[in-house]
Amino acid sequence: MNILPTSLIRSDAALRGVLAFALGLVFLIWPGITIGTAVALFAVFCFVDAIVAVVRLFSSGRSVGDRIVQILRMVADVAAAVVAIAYPGPTAEILTVIIGVYAIVVGVLELSGSDGPLARAAGSSGFVVAASGFVVAAGVLSIIAGVLLIIWPGIGVVTLAIVFGLYLAAYGAVLLVSAAMAPKGGTVPNPVG
Repeated sequence: MNILPTSLIRSDAALRGVLAFALGLVFLIWPGITIGTAVALFAVFCFVDAIVAVVRLFSSGRSVGDRIVQILRMVADVAAAVVAIAYPGPTAEILTVIIGVYAIVVGVLELSGSDGPLARAAGSSGFVVAASGFVVAAGVLSIIAGVLLIIWPGIGVVTLAIVFGLYLAAYGAVLLVSAAMAPKGGTVPNPVG
């Protein structure tokens, strides 16, 4: 029995995609931003993503499993944001590890959410199969970015901004493409809940 949700409302995917893509571009365009700005931007991303999870939590038609995933996602988002804000003075290595762990957790959730009934339900629908591939790509990108950030925590703020910016831009693009492929009013495979 798979308790993970199998779809995401098109507008939710688009909102997450725009936010991640825009934040990724900011990190790429201005990689020399200070650690304080990086902490604030990461916290904003986590808080907004937690708000999206809360909205989905209280929307109608959600299964118990979907609501549990929304609560877990909200807790992970808020915890990551609070830790980042509470300790702004530590070195870039600590922020790098926090962001790396976050990216790995998100990637694992994406991959687990793309498996199971979604693939079996695809049947002859080419859209679901293609969109599921985007979910897998987003999960793999998340895990690779997280591992790189943890393996090389001393890479510094500029490199952190570039690596995390690339990850966010790619993740946002994947969500935007998935949302664009979905029929109007439709859903896309859920890349994390």
